[in-house]
Amino acid sequence: MEDEMMDAAVEAGTEAIEEAVVADALHADALRKAEEAVVLQAAAEELATEAVLEEAVAEDLAADAVADAEAAVLLADAAEDVDQ
Repeated sequence: MEDEMMDAAVEAGTEAIEEAVVADALHADALRKAEEAVVLQAAAEELATEAVLEEAVAEDLAADAVADAEAAVLLADAAEDVDQ
């Protein structure tokens, strides 16, 4: 009976060590993923900021294009008036 109890204790201890090793590996993986998430979040925030800035520049360029088109129409009208 004593040998059976000792074998059971050894088996339980071995399983506990194996589970601790797996738990440690999972913990290390979770930490790595958390660090990656922080880096990805920072990159996402940077991209979002760039997108906002680029949208503002695009709006300015679109406004300039409209102004240039209006000026072209006025010049074309003036050229027609001079020809007449």
